[in-house]
Formats: sequence, structure tokens, C-alpha cells
Amino acid sequence: MISASVASVLGLLAAAQAGPVVCTTTLEAPLAGGAPLEVSRCGAVQTTPELVEQRFFTHTAPFAEGVSLRGQVRDLLGVATGSINAGNSLRAFGFPDQTIVWDGIALQNTYQVLLEAQSAPAPWSTGDIPNGFSGSLGPSR
Repeated sequence: MISASVASVLGLLAAAQAGPVVCTTTLEAPLAGGAPLEVSRCGAVQTTPELVEQRFFTHTAPFAEGVSLRGQVRDLLGVATGSINAGNSLRAFGFPDQTIVWDGIALQNTYQVLLEAQSAPAPWSTGDIPNGFSGSLGPSR
């Protein structure tokens, strides 16, 4: 039987091989009056360049796949398969000119979400700073 710490390390190693990983550690309630438990949870994170590339190829496969015989038949029949992965799953029925528009819309929506995530929804403001025009410039008496 594998101990909990060894299992968590193995889980971390498997997640680390998949890409960037974010781990959070929390203190959980103790069992039957014991000491609090420290629990770490890790999950893979998709980077911004990976997300943008995935959205760019949502409905239209990369060019190299489109010049193959299979890709040309799909384009002729209007079967849109996207993805940069080897899976090539069916995404929609549409000819290449339509799928390019759909990919553009998906990329634009992703860009808007990323842009909104960069800045706070409310503008930053500071406290009122006194300026030189709020009083006399002459010597005080």
C-alpha cells in the first residue's frame, strides 16, 4: 500500500509532466481531536499562448492537414474539423471560408476575456491629493 505522501508526490509528478501546475495547500479539520491536516491539491493550468492557439484552431484544422486527400474531401463536403491535436473531432458543418470566420469569432471572444481578466472592472482611484490651488501661495500669517 502506498502512503498518502508518496501518492501525492506521484500525483504531482504526473501533473507536472502534462504542463504548468498550480498547487494550493490548506489546513483541514483534524480527525477525532488530532492535529490539523495539511492537504495539498494540484491541478494543471493552461497557459495563455496554449489557450489562444487552441481557440485559433477551434473549427479550422492547421494548413498542413488541409492539403491531405482526407482534408480536401472534408473541405469539399463542408465538414469542419478543428483542433491542433491528432484527434480531429467533428466541430461543425461549414466550408473553409465559414470556419475561418468562426475561428475569428472564437479568437475575438478569447481576447476579450483575457483583456478583461488583465484589468480590474472598476478604475483605480486615489484619495484626494491637495494641490497648490486650494489656498494662497503667499506666506501664511
